[in-house]
Amino acid sequence: MRILPALIAPRRDPNEGANLLYADESSADELEAIRTQRLDVDLEMAQMNADADAWHAVRDRGFCNHGSAIGYRHPPVYEVQRLLQPGQLICTAGCDTVFADEDDWYAQLDDPMLNPVPLPGRSTGGERPARAASGSGA
Repeated sequence: MRILPALIAPRRDPNEGANLLYADESSADELEAIRTQRLDVDLEMAQMNADADAWHAVRDRGFCNHGSAIGYRHPPVYEVQRLLQPGQLICTAGCDTVFADEDDWYAQLDDPMLNPVPLPGRSTGGERPARAASGSGA
């Protein structure tokens, strides 16, 4: 019986797909790249943790960090939206501050101590707000 060449599976190179490096690279180059990427991620995570700690410290000090807000909508979905005019937002993180627009909210969100708003029922540890909030719906 004669075996046709088309039916015989071609032999595969056992190293095919195993070498993911370019011809001018070594495994040391790849390991260095992996180590550098891990270091970059570690530095980025450390920075995000420091930012989060600073942001949560605002609430620990008794002030609102304006971490969430809801905007105007007609017809309103939530009762609190009845207090708003078109373009306005209201803080839903505890202080009910009314923001003139999205840019105003983002400015307060980026640095809540720029215009600190005490949380209702929380002690501010003797700290006083530097100036009044932009508005209050409470």
